Amino acid sequence: MFSGIGFGAHRIGVAACKFPKIATLFLIAVVVLIGLSLPKVSFDDNIHRVFLSESALSVAQRAYEQEQAVTLSTILIHVTSETPMDVDDLTALRDFSLDLEFLDGVTAIASPFVLRWPPEEGAPSGRPLFNQEITADFPVDVAAFRNLKTGLPVFLNTELTAMLITVSIDTEQTTIANAIANLSSELERALPAAMEAQLTGEDVISAEIVLGLKGDLIALNLWGALIVILAAFALLRDLRMAILAVIPALIGAAGALALSVWLGYPITVLSNVIPILLLVLGVADGVHLAGHVKHGGTVRSAVEKVGPACALTALTTAVAFASVTLTGNAQLFEFGVLGALGTMLSFILVIVTFALLGRMLRLSANPLPQFTSTASLRLTALGVSFPRVTILSSAVMLIVSVWGFSQTQSWFPLYQNLPDNSATLATNDAIAKEFGGVFQMIVETDGDWQQTHDLVEQLEAASGSASVLSEVGFARWLGHPDMPPTPEELDTLPQALVAQLRTRAGTSRVFVSVPEPMRNERTLEAFDALHDTAISAGAERIIGLPTVMRYEAISLINQLSFGLIAAALGGTFLVAVAFRSVRLIPILLVPNILPLMLTGASLHMWAQGQLSPTAVLALTIAFGIAIDDTVHFLSRYSAALEAGNTPHEAVGVAAKTAGQVMVLTTLLLTFGLCVTLASGFTPIRLFGGMMIVTLWAALLVDLLLLPALLTRKGFKDYVA
Repeated sequence: MFSGIGFGAHRIGVAACKFPKIATLFLIAVVVLIGLSLPKVSFDDNIHRVFLSESALSVAQRAYEQEQAVTLSTILIHVTSETPMDVDDLTALRDFSLDLEFLDGVTAIASPFVLRWPPEEGAPSGRPLFNQEITADFPVDVAAFRNLKTGLPVFLNTELTAMLITVSIDTEQTTIANAIANLSSELERALPAAMEAQLTGEDVISAEIVLGLKGDLIALNLWGALIVILAAFALLRDLRMAILAVIPALIGAAGALALSVWLGYPITVLSNVIPILLLVLGVADGVHLAGHVKHGGTVRSAVEKVGPACALTALTTAVAFASVTLTGNAQLFEFGVLGALGTMLSFILVIVTFALLGRMLRLSANPLPQFTSTASLRLTALGVSFPRVTILSSAVMLIVSVWGFSQTQSWFPLYQNLPDNSATLATNDAIAKEFGGVFQMIVETDGDWQQTHDLVEQLEAASGSASVLSEVGFARWLGHPDMPPTPEELDTLPQALVAQLRTRAGTSRVFVSVPEPMRNERTLEAFDALHDTAISAGAERIIGLPTVMRYEAISLINQLSFGLIAAALGGTFLVAVAFRSVRLIPILLVPNILPLMLTGASLHMWAQGQLSPTAVLALTIAFGIAIDDTVHFLSRYSAALEAGNTPHEAVGVAAKTAGQVMVLTTLLLTFGLCVTLASGFTPIRLFGGMMIVTLWAALLVDLLLLPALLTRKGFKDYVA
């Protein structure tokens, strides 16, 4: 029976016991390869990739990006002053903007100093709004230009306390990181002392996320490993047992991180949690294996008797990760593949390392802490003593939690992916208030000039003329808003801008500056109203990052929810097959779905009821882990039945052996995952917090509900 539930995967550990020299050489080679690979770990800096799929919206977005002749990136410089800017301030900022043109990779600068009055005789391109010498009456000129109502951006707020400078970067000439460094250095040198400035923009946000990820990855894994080691030593009261439980897990987690290099997958905000997750799972396996040795078994017997259950738990976790690949999203596909393969690689490294280390370490005679055994036995006895109450209470909780989970709202807050100490969030909010927003909604129409004109007017009515950039605005500036600009007139404008506003195929584009759609309920409502306005006004396509975030994120959450169902059904079916009893499926589903629904419903208390992609991922992976306790409990229960015990006696045996270790591993997993709560990233804290809640809910359900079900009359026949 025991050799069957792990589908033979534990035999890798048996082989290591039989051929220790060969296994040692294999392990050394793998560890060296891991060590050489870790410095090559890369991080994803493509902010779009997490959303894009094969939908019509994603296809249109990719087509737009590929159409751009030059790979341009836009960096925004938001300059603020506590008092209205005066002549000296404007002069210094103009000189600063001129100096920016000489930086590597800078192709264009847009600021108040590029504004020109409408064309007139003797000045076919218009006179500059700001003369060579800026005079004290410049606020009058700025107000007069604003009153022209061309729709062209003024780049100054009405109070003259904030200015927006847009810098176009050719990423084929320089990297975003170098551009940010150069701009920051120039700001430090030339910005007036009474002013402050902050960089932002889509690629700046991506770069900030990546920089934070690198530090977070190191901190999470180093501190996580240290905390797990200390917790293992404190709880197990045996240094050698702690080493036997932790060292294999460390190697397994490092192997999963190196696997990202071998697969060519960059680390993302989501996959950042995989190494620490596999670390704590490896420790759980190590405790189960070492616990068998502690109770008088040999290393080989631990591999043979406990190894199959560890293999099955690795398989159920791998199935949970693999279910994520069903989304069709490139980044999540990589997350699922890395998690699934990393889980199996980690299991191999853990069981081989355990088999080799166990030969060298003799465990002390100190018993495991009795409070874990006491807690397990008392909870199990409570479930067995009041089976009807336990089952009925669980059913009620399941119904209530399913209803609560169904009331969560699909939500993707991009701002939460920024580090907590980021100043970019406040800057983005300020730009949204003063200039429309950091992000660009791109509205495309194939209609004639009149249709484009009407579309622009309706968009301006919905969002404000200052946030809409279009060919219609240039026509107003030229003095003939009812007629499109002539080719000769367009030649007077920056050609890169002209190419963006009108494609070779004749499609007109309108750029609308908007805040992040899911910044809050108000911004979401405003975005949806603007989107509906564009559709009703005849827009053929609406693309851009905010549109992709708004609609592809919801689709992504729906797909992940489907993956959650697949993980639950797939993991349950796998365990039922392993125990050779398909009739186990309905019995397995309730104890393992209940913890997930409880955690999902708890989002109303600590996440405003928002169901983000991170939350669904956490629930999916948590199911694969939650079922691990069930596997270990059932394996000990089944063995006790085969030894001739009654169901009540078998439950007691399982509670005393597997149950004690389940309490220990849940404590260790909690300590290990607690490090995620100190992360500077909200998604990682959310992921870790949901995992912890799920693990404790799963432990309670497995020690209360599962024994109540197992001791029901006739249930013995459900386990082969």
